[in-house]
Amino acid sequence: MKPNNVTRMLDAHKIPYTAFELEAEKLGALETSRRLGVPAEQVYKTIVVLREGRGKPILALVSGPQEVDLKALAKAVGEKKLTLPTEREAEHLTGLQAGGISRWRCLTADSR
Repeated sequence: MKPNNVTRMLDAHKIPYTAFELEAEKLGALETSRRLGVPAEQVYKTIVVLREGRGKPILALVSGPQEVDLKALAKAVGEKKLTLPTEREAEHLTGLQAGGISRWRCLTADSR
């Protein structure tokens, strides 16, 4: 499996994970966890978040059942306001299908 920015960051910080390849099908994190037979909290999804100004979009990584706290994220990155794009906008920004922004790849956190 080819490394990407997320796996490079995890490797650099010595964070254990398992990467799975999934069919190119639009799946949510909860359905993915069911198919893999792992707890939803161990499946991570990528969420595209837009800045109010001209800054580059943010790609947030959150566990399956969680949602991005836009106010907390805005504060953390020094922005006044952040928004979620439509599926079409997210697909245009990433070049990947929504529901599969990481495309056939699913990361699960390994237990320590």
